Amino acid sequence: MKRAALGVLFLAALAAAFFFRLTSLDLRPMHHDEANQAVKFGALLERGEYRYDKTDHHGPALYYLTLPAAKAAGRAKLADLDEMLLRTVPAVFGGALLLLLLFFGRSLADEARALAALFLAVSPAMTYYSRFYIQEMCFAFFVLGFLVSLWRYLVRPDGEGSLFAGVFAGLMAATKETAVIVFAAAALGVAAVLTRERLIAPKSDTPIRRRFFARHFIILLIVAAAVAAAFFSSFGSHPAGIKDAADALKIYVEKGSAAPGFHGHPFFYYLGILAGSASGGLVWTELLVVLLGAAGMVFVFLPHRRSFLDEIPDPLPVDRSLGLFLVVYTLAATLAFSLLGYKTPWNMIPFYLGWLILAGIGGITLFRMMKTLPLRAAVLLVLAAGLGHLAGQSRLACVRYPADPRNPYVYAQTSPDFLKLVGRVEALAAIHPEGRNLLVKVVAEPYEQWPLPWYLREYKTVGYWTEAEAAGNLGAADLVIASAERAEDVENALGRPSIVEHYGLRPGVLLTLFIPPGLWEAFMKSRG
Repeated sequence: MKRAALGVLFLAALAAAFFFRLTSLDLRPMHHDEANQAVKFGALLERGEYRYDKTDHHGPALYYLTLPAAKAAGRAKLADLDEMLLRTVPAVFGGALLLLLLFFGRSLADEARALAALFLAVSPAMTYYSRFYIQEMCFAFFVLGFLVSLWRYLVRPDGEGSLFAGVFAGLMAATKETAVIVFAAAALGVAAVLTRERLIAPKSDTPIRRRFFARHFIILLIVAAAVAAAFFSSFGSHPAGIKDAADALKIYVEKGSAAPGFHGHPFFYYLGILAGSASGGLVWTELLVVLLGAAGMVFVFLPHRRSFLDEIPDPLPVDRSLGLFLVVYTLAATLAFSLLGYKTPWNMIPFYLGWLILAGIGGITLFRMMKTLPLRAAVLLVLAAGLGHLAGQSRLACVRYPADPRNPYVYAQTSPDFLKLVGRVEALAAIHPEGRNLLVKVVAEPYEQWPLPWYLREYKTVGYWTEAEAAGNLGAADLVIASAERAEDVENALGRPSIVEHYGLRPGVLLTLFIPPGLWEAFMKSRG
């Protein structure tokens, strides 16, 4: 295929990536994790305050990377923010990571690069989680940047390669604690490449140069440490954050190795999501990516046999050392994340990147292996149909069923019914003499308070407690919101009759709204 046509195909993939990631970003209610991140960013935006929490919420990079977007949009405080603005940041990173494929250079054939870009563009997992205001897509961008930089250093060991690898490594560390898994998997990939070069270098035309310098590795470490330290210390205003980041490693190792109730999932949890699921008449699968990725792994290890392929050139569209690097990284990262007891579906993104790139390699290898036009046309037809299927599923996941439990990428997602609760509070505040200054008390476990702080961010007098006794005089509140577990305690503590309404927060989780009769009567009168 001509280079110009492949360039157009790559641009089409880039356009598709941004289309799926940036359109209708406000369709889905804010997940409680997103709301938490948004409120933490609001504190940074309003007061310039950020303190790394070593027990939860991950690293600071997302917040600082959101600052330019908020400033450019003229937002100065939490109340000015909205879902569209916040979600645009990870969405842009999710689309831009396709550009990093270009930096593999001639080690990856243009056809494989274009096909990998198409898979990255329309994969439902990649598109769906790119639309979340969480760390994952920024992390994915830095992971791929780190892998590309390592490879470029292997091809041409110099200070520039180690510098870029250090920058991406530092950004990874400042984004998610699971960076240590990526570092280990990438190190295994490098070790595999060096071992291969030692064994076959005299017979190979591979571009790997076996000259490595201790100073380059030191540059990488210093740059990575400096970048990470800058973020964790809040750019010097909170030096203790650096120590907290070191302490966090032990905390996250303990959390990851445990198998907590809600987040404890079996070894094949991630593979199950990708292989396929069916619920309520909806069928979801990214099995094509898994199969082609597995095929790509096999092709990397299989020697080229001219007798089998009837004297055609080696069909592998990737330098075999790069292929080995990607295979070892992908398998090691997949195994490591699968072994952890603590699992959330977006945690598969760092290793799924490898599967998607290898799927591009596998698909093009199959195409090149076909010796007749009809067979090649059949491969292209399967690839086109598969990409169309993935694109359709991305549209379903992101637009039609973004909060539907039947969607396998939905995880502890805020229910659309929760927005009715927010709407009711808005309607009651509109007819209250104090407006949004009315007193609202929330009594619920911490997990069930979110995402209320985000949706009530414009209300001046809102308080949150975990026990009714600690909330003071509940009867003085204009509105009380309680979790199902605290509703009876709240009702007893109110000491007055109330109009009671129930709303879904998440599947199986309810919130109860207590409304004073007088306010309810005024509300009903306002409706005519």
